[in-house]
Amino acid sequence: MSTNTTRRNVIITDLDQSDNEQRQMEENHRKAVYKKRSREKQLQTLSGNFTRRSQSAECKPQERLTTAGKENTGGGDRPNKNVKHVSYFHDLLQSKDQQMEKLLQRLATVHKFNEQFADENQRLLNEAKTLQQHISHLQQQIANCDKCQRLENDLRKSEEDNRLLSADVNMMKTLVYRLNVQIERYQDALRQTKLASEETAKTVTTSDPTKSSSISQWQEEPIRNHTLAPLLQSYDEMIRDKEDLIQQYTQEFEHFTGELKTVLEENNRLQQQVDSLKRDGGNWREERARLQAQLDICRQKAEAQTRKTDLAKEKLVEVMHCYEQKIQTLVLDMEHLQNAYTRCKAELVSLKSIAALPQDTIANSLKECKELLEQLRQQHSKEKYSLERTIAQTEELRKRNVSLQRSTEKVKRSRDRLRARLRIALQWAQKLEEGQANLQSTWDALKRLETIVKHKESQVRGLHARHLQEIDKMEKKLAQKEETIRTILRDRLNVNSTEQR
Repeated sequence: MSTNTTRRNVIITDLDQSDNEQRQMEENHRKAVYKKRSREKQLQTLSGNFTRRSQSAECKPQERLTTAGKENTGGGDRPNKNVKHVSYFHDLLQSKDQQMEKLLQRLATVHKFNEQFADENQRLLNEAKTLQQHISHLQQQIANCDKCQRLENDLRKSEEDNRLLSADVNMMKTLVYRLNVQIERYQDALRQTKLASEETAKTVTTSDPTKSSSISQWQEEPIRNHTLAPLLQSYDEMIRDKEDLIQQYTQEFEHFTGELKTVLEENNRLQQQVDSLKRDGGNWREERARLQAQLDICRQKAEAQTRKTDLAKEKLVEVMHCYEQKIQTLVLDMEHLQNAYTRCKAELVSLKSIAALPQDTIANSLKECKELLEQLRQQHSKEKYSLERTIAQTEELRKRNVSLQRSTEKVKRSRDRLRARLRIALQWAQKLEEGQANLQSTWDALKRLETIVKHKESQVRGLHARHLQEIDKMEKKLAQKEETIRTILRDRLNVNSTEQR
């Protein structure tokens, strides 16, 4: 029995095939499956390409098992070895697929971490850029820093002062060295003079032993002045400099006291002005309150008068309108009467011309005409009286309107005066505030001057005390030097006297 089944280039034949042929067929089948997988969609990664296993390849071992089962059921003599191979390959493929899934999951996590690292890298780059910009901005600020420039200027000034002070110190060192040289020279000269005086004293004692060999006071004094002349001159110069400095400080102090007196006088004058301005300000405030109250009353009166004038104007307009209407009606009535009169006259003339009418009709018509004329006269007199009364009322309203206009003008003028007074009061208040501000500034300046004067006084006192201390020290030093010189001279005189004896 032979079953020819073609499944993806794999031929399954009869059972009389050998095991080697079956293995070769399975290898061909695996190669075909591998080629099929390689044609599928590839997954691009950082390290290389991974191929995902397709569903057809996953279903192939199951199909192979089903075909093998069918062949076993159909043939009945196929060995179990093929089934074991198929199950083994199926398990192997499943394990490989699981490994591929794990690798894909790891790859996805690697992608995710790669994206996170890219975002973090971008964020760090942005932060680095911002920090670089901030550093450049800070460098610009440091370059444009006024405080740093001031500190640099102060540093330069302090360096220059230090240089000057070091130069002064060097100059003082050289001066001290020169003074020491001068003192040594004068000491040598003193020594030589002493030797000469000793020789002369010996000659005098040999010639006249009755004369004393002690040095007199007038001989000792020039020697001392001669030996200590440079040092005493330097001390005198220092004392003169200190006295000049003290005199300068006293002059400055007197100048400051004079300025302080003038400032105090100005302060008193400004205080008096401020007090007067405060009093005037209180009066102006009362006047302002009174004027404000008057302004409110005048405004109320003006509003009432304006309301009255508006009502009077409205009434006058209504009366004038009624008057015009009545005049128009009277004019129309007069026109009608004139037309009727002309018509009656024409009829009368025509009747007279046509035929003489009877006296009764004429008398009746005349009576009627007289009655009509009398009625018209009465009506005319009434309307004339009413018109005269309305005219009188209009004249009164005009007079009242004129008086109201005058009163409104007065109110406006008073309001303008009040505004001017308020403006003046505001100006005075502003001047008062400015005076107070000026007074405060002058008071602050006075306080500053007072502190400066106190500081100067303390400096002068300190300098005076320091100068006194220096003078005391110099006097003590001079006294000590005089004592040492006197002791030296006494010792030498004693030595000379002992030698002569």
